[in-house]
Amino acid sequence: MEEDQTVRFSLRIPKEMHERLTQSANESNQSLNGEIMRLLNVALSREQEKAPDRTLLEQLLPPALIWRINRFRTSTGLPSNEETAKRLLKIALDEIESTKDILDKLSDSYKKEKDLRILARDVIAAHSSVARIEYGSDYIWFRTKNGESGAIDKKGKLYYSDDARDWDCGMVYYSNQIEEWAQPSETSIFDNDGDLPF
Repeated sequence: MEEDQTVRFSLRIPKEMHERLTQSANESNQSLNGEIMRLLNVALSREQEKAPDRTLLEQLLPPALIWRINRFRTSTGLPSNEETAKRLLKIALDEIESTKDILDKLSDSYKKEKDLRILARDVIAAHSSVARIEYGSDYIWFRTKNGESGAIDKKGKLYYSDDARDWDCGMVYYSNQIEEWAQPSETSIFDNDGDLPF
């Protein structure tokens, strides 16, 4: 090492530690100074591994997305970047889901919960692409922002319209088919530059 890149200082250590360092230096074929430097580097590296200074989000996402998440968190007053990322991911996923996807969720949820009011709250109203909900005595109808509509009746039957028809205006019965899931989606969750759309 060059003289201008080093610092000299005195270090007091117990005699036993000096003996251990000298023995370790001899076994490593190093000078005592070189062995102390090597051991300090190893110890400092381990300390950095134990206490990472980056959150899981920062480890997973590029800095530009972290910046956008932080900006959204600041503007909305959410408590953390992690909570903000969850919210943004839900919004992005809601945007790509179709009315049929919401109906499929309703069908799955109906197996556990038959109360239409609870289904409306937990599945329909919680979805950011739902524009309008109508409650009837034996059904729940909803319209999405993309101009489609769906409904579920008290027996769990699902109804669908691709032109936002009202409940009593000729909606067709919908059955979620496995084949529909196998079809490739034309919608991508990524925008033109490969990022999530937020």
